[in-house]
Amino acid sequence: MADKFQMYLKQFDIELSKVPIAVEVERRTGLPKTYIVGGLATFGGLLIFLNVWGQLLTNLLGFLYPAYASFKAVESVSKADDTQWLTYWVVFGFMNVLEFFSDFLLHWIPFYYMFKAGLIMYLILPQFTGAQVLYGRIRPYLLSEERVIDDNFAKLRTSATAGATAFAADALKKD
Repeated sequence: MADKFQMYLKQFDIELSKVPIAVEVERRTGLPKTYIVGGLATFGGLLIFLNVWGQLLTNLLGFLYPAYASFKAVESVSKADDTQWLTYWVVFGFMNVLEFFSDFLLHWIPFYYMFKAGLIMYLILPQFTGAQVLYGRIRPYLLSEERVIDDNFAKLRTSATAGATAFAADALKKD
């Protein structure tokens, strides 16, 4: 078991060597970058577990790395990583809309933010392909309701344009 842990630790160190800031922090502190990142992750996990900034930390987890990975995907020539991150954002957006409307119930669940952090990790990590799995469940609903959704967005766009035009006209009359 210790050998397997050391193997994963070495693999993690190799991956972290690709991150310039991790290499620089290791150089300045003299501490192994794997220990620093592991310590920060453990501290963050403890804060989420104790629900100290749980909402903030899970939202950062769900937005920061995926946003950066999406940027990298857009800049790469591969289409596969674009699809992976677009799928993530569809699922994450759907999850956030559900959370918004069930917020008053979800926060009564003990360790809710730990479950949410685990779900986000499931969605993000390529080993699990969680975003693709959940997208497969959401996709049939979106396909069956696509026309209704598009019609409602068209009505919303028309109403918003009319409202903005009326507001601008009123503002110009007052000047």
